[in-house]
Amino acid sequence: MPFRVTRPYAPRPVAYRGVVEHLGYRLKRYSIWLPGETFAEARFRAGRGLALSAVPEPAVTAERPGVGFLVEHQGRDMDFVVVAWWDRENELPVRIIVCDEHGGWRPARDESFCVWDLQVIAAERDAYVETVLTPGGGGVEGYLGRSWAGT
Repeated sequence: MPFRVTRPYAPRPVAYRGVVEHLGYRLKRYSIWLPGETFAEARFRAGRGLALSAVPEPAVTAERPGVGFLVEHQGRDMDFVVVAWWDRENELPVRIIVCDEHGGWRPARDESFCVWDLQVIAAERDAYVETVLTPGGGGVEGYLGRSWAGT
């Protein structure tokens, strides 16, 4: 059977939710949800906790600035928490936690982030390059001062 798109792309709401502090990390938090719905903050608490348990310690090293971001995506068939932190100066390790209709959060197996999550990742990449990796760009504090709230 040939490939065909069954659900054409449509933008989804994105909100910046501030900075989460965890074990010395400062992670910018975003939420994404389906149009016409309301983001259900409470259902992401356990997933966020599991995602945060994946970050390495210590938060700040000679190569790790202790910053990154979380994306909590309330999807159509599954919920996702993506945690990403800047490491080895210019790399972005990522861990994905998912929750399906059975209600249990777990590390992703075959699941990954999607086109909506990639919008946040792209914006965060640009913010990191322009602030932390560019001399005079504002450094870590400049990075934390920038957020993205959709197209």
